[in-house]
Amino acid sequence: MYTTYGTGFGKFGQTHHIGTRKYGHKPGHQEQKEKKTPSRRKPHGFLNTRIPSIAPDLYVENDRDVTVNVTTKENLDFLYRSAMKYAQLLDVELPYHPTGRTSIREKICLLYNALDSIVSHHVNLELVGDRLQFCIYHFHEWPDYTLFLIPIDFTERLKGEIKRITLEFIRQFIKYHRVMDITDTPYFEMSEVCIDYVDFEQLDEEEKKDLYRKEKLFRSYEKGRIHRKLCRMHSKAFCRNLEEHIRNCNPSSNKEKRLLELITEGMSLIAKNSPHILNYDYDYASEKERDFEPPPLEYQILLTYSITDTVTKDMESCFSTDCQETYNQTPVSFTFITPETEKLFRPENYPERFSKWFEKFVEHVTYNL
Repeated sequence: MYTTYGTGFGKFGQTHHIGTRKYGHKPGHQEQKEKKTPSRRKPHGFLNTRIPSIAPDLYVENDRDVTVNVTTKENLDFLYRSAMKYAQLLDVELPYHPTGRTSIREKICLLYNALDSIVSHHVNLELVGDRLQFCIYHFHEWPDYTLFLIPIDFTERLKGEIKRITLEFIRQFIKYHRVMDITDTPYFEMSEVCIDYVDFEQLDEEEKKDLYRKEKLFRSYEKGRIHRKLCRMHSKAFCRNLEEHIRNCNPSSNKEKRLLELITEGMSLIAKNSPHILNYDYDYASEKERDFEPPPLEYQILLTYSITDTVTKDMESCFSTDCQETYNQTPVSFTFITPETEKLFRPENYPERFSKWFEKFVEHVTYNL
């Protein structure tokens, strides 16, 4: 699935020949005078033709890497019936109907503009399989260029029931939203590779000690103590029936009480009918073979051991450097419309709730526990 509207490749179409006027002798025996070409006409007849503003055909590769022409009558008919159906749901009239002798590609473009003019959200033209479809999408409020990192180092300072509840909540949270560890991202590898380019001989003694500690920490993330702790978060439960444990827990301090309140609030984000945050991963400007790929959501919401150690800081630096060359994907609600669409697109505020809770939770466990 990737955006096809607005791409600048395809096959050139044939020009429409209008013809040129030929001047013969005038009646009688008048001397033939040389005719000058009017300023509004070209001096050469073969240039006096009309060139379509849009090339008639568009050839793209589908998800099977097969080149197909998407400007077909079948695609135009499907898009037109889809737009008409959505206009009926909006209770408005579609301001364009594909008639006339223009090319199919131009009709599709005009149909896209017509739908875009009556829809309050954004509209894309997507290739799904071999068929063009209209996609309506909405950007959610989300902090740009921000890594959402869940730490677990603070749980080592907890004890008893509240510790088991916190670990089990984090385990269920990352499982529900399919959250990866930071070691599974290319940014971890990039930050580790940077160490190899450090000229060890040019460092002073203190800098050499810092580099040694950083290398040791990387090894711990890869196959040491931290690695085992991260792996433990993806295995068996820390306690059974988490909701019951939360109800029966008696925090020993105000800080633990606030932690329990945030966990209770966070349970609504992993309830049975709640969305998955990675389902909002839609790249509105997707294209093939671009120079820099934007970081997807799965690289921005991660489990880590600590959000303050040098490994995490280096990884954040690599993420920021990568984003300077492109954009980062943020949660987007989207739907594909068809002639059978029965209801209007109404995005919910789940990503906004997710980001606000996440910020409160991480801030509390980082600075208060």
